Amino acid sequence: MTENDAKDGPLCGVRVLDLSALGPGPFCSMMLADFGADVIAVERPDAPGLDPAAFFSRGKRSVVVDLRAPRGAEVIARLADGADVLLESNRPGTMERRGLGPEDLCTSNPRLIYARLTGWGQEGPYRTRAGHDVNYIGISGALGVLGGDELAPPLAMLGDIAGGSMFAFAGIVMALLDRIRTGRGQVVDASIVDGSALLNSPQLGEYNAGIWPGRGRGLLSGAAPFYGVYRCADGGLFAVGAIEPRFYEQFLAALDLAEEGGRVAQGDAATWPALRRRVAGRFAERDRDHWTAVFASIDGCGTPVLELDELAEDPHLRARGTIVEHEGGIAAAPAPRLSESPGRLRPSPAGRGADTRGVLREAGFADDEIAALVAAGTVRIPDGETT
Repeated sequence: MTENDAKDGPLCGVRVLDLSALGPGPFCSMMLADFGADVIAVERPDAPGLDPAAFFSRGKRSVVVDLRAPRGAEVIARLADGADVLLESNRPGTMERRGLGPEDLCTSNPRLIYARLTGWGQEGPYRTRAGHDVNYIGISGALGVLGGDELAPPLAMLGDIAGGSMFAFAGIVMALLDRIRTGRGQVVDASIVDGSALLNSPQLGEYNAGIWPGRGRGLLSGAAPFYGVYRCADGGLFAVGAIEPRFYEQFLAALDLAEEGGRVAQGDAATWPALRRRVAGRFAERDRDHWTAVFASIDGCGTPVLELDELAEDPHLRARGTIVEHEGGIAAAPAPRLSESPGRLRPSPAGRGADTRGVLREAGFADDEIAALVAAGTVRIPDGETT
C-alpha cells in the first residue's frame, strides 16, 4: 500500500458490488466504503417507500439495474467479474434461480468473495421464512435476556446492525485477508441469528455456570439500583453504571444516600427494590443538567441520556469528532479509528443511478450496448445525462 492508498483507507482498491437492500447489507457496505472500498450499490428501478439504505449511501456509487428485465442478470454477472466482493441479502435460492449464485459467479471469478447477509442463514428449517430484526433476536435468545416483563425491541441495532452488518463486515475482511494467502475467494454466510446469538455469550456463560438470574433480575438488566436509567425533574433521563465498589460509594454520596446504601452489602439483591425507589426519588428532585454537573466531577459512572438533537453539542462527542456535520445533517464518524489508514466520510451519490453509465463502461459495455440496455429498461440513466 502506498502513502496515497493509506490516505484513502485500508480497503483502497477493493471493489464491492452491493446487491443488498433495506438496512443490514447497505450498512455493512457503508462501513466498507468508509474505509476506502469502491462500493457500487445496485439499486432497484423503483425505491421502496421506506428505504433505510438511503441513509447508508455515503461513499458509494449508484447503479440502477432491473434484474427482472432482459439481460438484467447478465449485467450483474459482468459487473461481478470485475469485483472483489459481492454482497447480497436475498432469501436462499433467489440468486441461484437467476443464475447469479456462488457456483455461477465464483466459477467465472474465482477470487470473488460472495457475502450472503440474511436473517436465518443459508441452512436450517427457517431459512426461507420471512422475518425482521425482532424475530431473529427473539429466536437467538438475545431479546429474551433484555428488560423485564415488557420487552421493547431495541430498534434494529442488536440484530440487523450488531448481529448482521458487523459480522458480515468482519467476515468479508477476513475473507479478503485469507485470499492473500490462498489466491481464492469464498462464500461468507452471515446470519443475523448467528451473530446475535454470539453476542449473547456473556449470558450463556452465566447460564452454564448456574448463576443466570432470569430476565429482568440481573445486575445489568435493570434490577440493580446502581445500574439503570432514571427520570429527572425536567423529564430528562440519566444513566448510571456504578458497579465497582469505589464507584458505588461515590454514586451514593452524590445522591446523599451514602448512609442508607452502606447499611447492606451492595450485592444483596433483596435490598435492591427499596434502594432503587430511593435513588429514583433523588433523581426526580432535580433537573438532568444538575445531575450531569454533579457526576462530571466524580467517578460515579453517571451520564445523561442524550436525544439525537443533543449529540452535536456534547463536548466529548464534539472533541473526538464522533458526531460530525455531513451533507446538511449530522452523522457518526467511521469507527474504529486507525492511526495510519483511518476511515473517512465520503460523499453520497448524486442520485439514484448517477453512476450507471460510468460503471458499465468500466465493465466493458460499449455505448451502443448501454443505449440498448436503457431502451429495454434493464438499466436506468438519470434524465438529462448525455455523456
